[in-house]
Amino acid sequence: TNFTKAFEFVKRPILNSLYICALSLLGILINATLSGYAFARLRFRGKKAMYSILVAVLMVPATITIVPQFLIVSKLGIINTYWALILPYIGSQQVLGVILCRTAFEQMPQELFDAAKIDGASEFRIYGQIILPISKPALATIGLFTAIAYFSKWFEVLMYIDDRELWTIQYMLQRVMKDIQYLRDNPDIAMSEEGIAMLANLPNESAKMALTVITMTPVLAFYPFFQKYFVKGLTLGAIKG
Repeated sequence: TNFTKAFEFVKRPILNSLYICALSLLGILINATLSGYAFARLRFRGKKAMYSILVAVLMVPATITIVPQFLIVSKLGIINTYWALILPYIGSQQVLGVILCRTAFEQMPQELFDAAKIDGASEFRIYGQIILPISKPALATIGLFTAIAYFSKWFEVLMYIDDRELWTIQYMLQRVMKDIQYLRDNPDIAMSEEGIAMLANLPNESAKMALTVITMTPVLAFYPFFQKYFVKGLTLGAIKG
């Protein structure tokens, strides 16, 4: 019964989280694989300098980018939409993916690419028919890191989303815990009409525990299917020669 109550309480936020995570992951994988292929296999002016700048981005604290990111999202006019969560997340999480993809693509035998070019394959055909099929460990690692990182985020929803219908499971759980603690710390408010109305919309203690388990389920269900690729992806670049 508690799981049923908890699921009804968070059904829409879970769907929102899965939708946003899926689109974000798709965008990150496309950008990371294309950029990683360019850095690993193509020759162009300024490649080393651009890659150094990309690596340097990892050293920038996320808190520094909060205000510029909000201004950009506001100028784009996408506040209170799904895109306010999807686009910033793609921009912030793709850097690690590009680095992993570049490392994986550099370790692939050069003979594969030479044979494809002799057969007349274009760069996009090499990317689609050679690179992607044999880079599953790197893609699985990026996907797992991205999904786990996303399912621990809630601050972006606080910044960009007012509509309750667009809340994610992370933010919903954060709000529930905060409201429960608020009522505990303020017994006078808890006994008022406002407190009673707030309490009626909150799960009880048992349902709250069920809610926590439901929140963990997507990541726990995702990991076993990609565990072997995840382990391989973590060793990319560890051994070379």
